[in-house]
Amino acid sequence: MISTNTQPIADCIQLQEEANVLILAAGFEDRSIGYIYKIGVKKYKYCILLHFEYGIDRNKNDYDRFQDTLIASNPSLKIHELTIKKGKPHDYYCHIYKKISSLPAIKGKIHIDISGMPTYAICGTLLAARSIAPTQGQVVIYTAATNYFPTKDEYKKLKSEQVDGVEFLPKSMALEMSEALILDQFSGHRSQDGHCCLAIFTGYDVFRTSGLIESFNPSKLILLFGKPGEKDLEWRLDLSKQLHNRFESVRKTAIETVSTLDPQQSLDALEEYYNYLYEDYDLTISSVCSKMQTVASFLFWERYKEVQLVFPLPIGYQLDRSPTGIGETYITILEPKSAVSRELGKQRDKSTS
Repeated sequence: MISTNTQPIADCIQLQEEANVLILAAGFEDRSIGYIYKIGVKKYKYCILLHFEYGIDRNKNDYDRFQDTLIASNPSLKIHELTIKKGKPHDYYCHIYKKISSLPAIKGKIHIDISGMPTYAICGTLLAARSIAPTQGQVVIYTAATNYFPTKDEYKKLKSEQVDGVEFLPKSMALEMSEALILDQFSGHRSQDGHCCLAIFTGYDVFRTSGLIESFNPSKLILLFGKPGEKDLEWRLDLSKQLHNRFESVRKTAIETVSTLDPQQSLDALEEYYNYLYEDYDLTISSVCSKMQTVASFLFWERYKEVQLVFPLPIGYQLDRSPTGIGETYITILEPKSAVSRELGKQRDKSTS
């Protein structure tokens, strides 16, 4: 279904030659602009640029910076603005679907840079692109940051204070959860007597994890911890486990570790649990950690539409706690939706023969 690997700059440019549409968000994190800083957008003809109206002063400046960078790289690029308004996530899918549909001619795989997108926008964009161009596939672009919060010093403090019996919770970029957002497109199918199994890709935001658990009160809980791709960040896996160990004793809980970068690992883990639980439980999935795990959640939902995706929205953001720097860029190629459907059909035929 997918292939994930880090490709050199030259290969990224070649991918541009095979496509004419780029979708990206003018986010406030440094990495949001990493892809177009690194190789530009010379080969694209159309760009859908997401503009945030979140009540954050710098959003307008960020959008102008993105627009200037895009035009400098490709003066003939046709930029289509799509505004995301705070408090109106339910409108996003219809708007992005209309924007993509309005493009005169889509050539090759649509390129989607998820680096600056919130999780619901990632899933909404993928759904729209794969519905409009089911035979063409997509290229998912993700740029990592170089520095993340909580910091390693905060991790060490957490470890030391836990030993002393003191609970230390480092601040995260996202503030406490305001809403467990369920969009109509990803609401799934709930059985009348089914019990809830909640699968959370846990990050470093305990408050949103706690909010999800309180909202759904699941009979079973699956915590999928993310292992960073960079060796010097492996301590973050232990940090996430330390922050979330309180939830393991509250109810029946399963623990897994999957890559934050390779969506196939996340898909394999979800598949294993789904095959074991689907007859007795309604599965709800939420990605609080990695954007690439959000991609995996979407692909799993696409395979099993009865699954529900939920997006925990924070009440706001602390910009001084956002990731900084521009790290490695990763390219993930998604097979066309039609090809995936054919493969699933073959698997069903084998299972019934």
